[in-house]
Amino acid sequence: MIKELYRTITSLTALNGFIPLWRRPIALIAVISTPFSFLFFIYLFGGPSKILIGAIGGILFTIVNASTMLQTDLLFYKLDLKFQQVVASTPINPLVYMFGLATGNIVFTLPGLAIFMGIIVFQSHIGIIQILAVIGTLITTWVIFSMFSFLVSTRVREMRDIWPISVMFSIIFGVVPPIYYSISALPGPVQYFAYIVPTTWAAILLKGIVIHNFAGVAIPALVFVVEMFCVLAFTSRFSDWRLNRT
Repeated sequence: MIKELYRTITSLTALNGFIPLWRRPIALIAVISTPFSFLFFIYLFGGPSKILIGAIGGILFTIVNASTMLQTDLLFYKLDLKFQQVVASTPINPLVYMFGLATGNIVFTLPGLAIFMGIIVFQSHIGIIQILAVIGTLITTWVIFSMFSFLVSTRVREMRDIWPISVMFSIIFGVVPPIYYSISALPGPVQYFAYIVPTTWAAILLKGIVIHNFAGVAIPALVFVVEMFCVLAFTSRFSDWRLNRT
């Protein structure tokens, strides 16, 4: 069972990650260009003191962007290649299929994630425990938005419809929330809406971790994990990967 699961995930990761990367290595630059552009302007207008907040925002945006762009890959395999229909007729679990492709998407972000992580470690001088906490936060963010993308992909019927949807979600969840700035900068009523977005809690966690405030991130960590399980339950209940089989 474990061997088959490992083989399935690694095969899907190669299909959606390593093979396309080998054929189109320039995609690495395209993936990290936007978050590094944000970091450049934050440094330009905010100075060196804002590099850390720019790196935190950049690493979160990279994860969210890769996860939301998974929608296009999933729909391409479903509508254009009819590959999802083939997989749906096998014993493979839909979430295993989704996570295999999502892992492939992360392959393109690894250089950018490594650079942002290096900046965070260098600027904040965090230790191994904090680094593991940061990685855990990033993985949880990836899981939440990958599942969300899978749910969206099962409900969209036309390939041309997914492009504006994925871009819109990338901005809504990766730029607008307080990841590049403090949530206190928002007016009081608006903050309540910001707390609904998972990336807000991810940013609160990362900012608390880098200043070594573990007591202050306990509740945000709990809320973030609860959100992940809620998204998992919602996706399992309302996604239908056998939809639109023709």
